[in-house]
Amino acid sequence: MRSIFLLVPLALMGCATAAPTAKSALPLDARENTVQLAGIKDDLDAADRLAAPAVGGSGAAAVVAPPMMFAPDVPSLKGLGFAQIAGQPGKTQNEKRLMAIRAARVDALRDLTEQVHGVRISGTTTVRDAVVADDSLNAVVQGTLRGARTLRVTASGSDSYEVEMELDRDTVAYIVRALKGRI
Repeated sequence: MRSIFLLVPLALMGCATAAPTAKSALPLDARENTVQLAGIKDDLDAADRLAAPAVGGSGAAAVVAPPMMFAPDVPSLKGLGFAQIAGQPGKTQNEKRLMAIRAARVDALRDLTEQVHGVRISGTTTVRDAVVADDSLNAVVQGTLRGARTLRVTASGSDSYEVEMELDRDTVAYIVRALKGRI
């Protein structure tokens, strides 16, 4: 009788469904870029599961990775950056313009880094006498990017610049393979 109670949880675990994937959670009318990014997320999630220690002592891998995406299936990633000219240091207007372009480029690289590596967010709220006294939020982006290229530098209005940067499909596919340990 006791062994039946031990087998019931194991049988129920066999009936459990796998965690939903990003692709399966998409609406039917999702745009192609959204579908491609969901595929990348699923691949990265699978890589995380493969890197986790295996549960059980059978020696077999507990999780099977989905098929590897090839470069045509991987989208390029684009990042936008913005900066104002007036707020830049410099003695002349041309120096300020160059500094604004540089600041917008760094902002675009940060945007790309957020897409590749994610953002760590932490927050604190202090409540005194049932009233919120202090509420703070902190976001940290950290990572290394290689292979990003500048697509365009555009003057936006009379006092700002916009820079668009890109990681091409091959670079994104390389990042996915590197995270999976298949290089």
